[in-house]
Amino acid sequence: MSQRDEAPRTSAFALAKQLIGGFVGLAKLEIQHGRQEIGAMLATAKGGVIMIGIALGLLFGALITLVIALVAGLAALLGWPIWLMALLVTVALVAIAAFLGYRGIRRLRIGPPEETIASVREEVAWAKRLMRRG
Repeated sequence: MSQRDEAPRTSAFALAKQLIGGFVGLAKLEIQHGRQEIGAMLATAKGGVIMIGIALGLLFGALITLVIALVAGLAALLGWPIWLMALLVTVALVAIAAFLGYRGIRRLRIGPPEETIASVREEVAWAKRLMRRG
């Protein structure tokens, strides 16, 4: 009778060990998946940051052009072609900078790793159901 009592305990211990090992392995995989998901989000945000940088550079160029346009306009007083062209270039640069800035800001949306969170929730629910059965 003692051999029969020991056999299920050993088996239960082995199953518990396997279950714990499985949970640890699963947790490692979920951490890896979360890192990959966050890395993909950061790669997308990198493009947005680059666009914002370009937009700021163009805006700085537009301010320099505006100063040159004002100086040329005052120097020539009636030199329409010089300052008018400089002013048109300034407006064009500001429009391009605004467009790139808008696009860059739209790409900066970073949130939690939703796929990983959903996957972990499903696995926790599965583990709870498994524990209730046992």
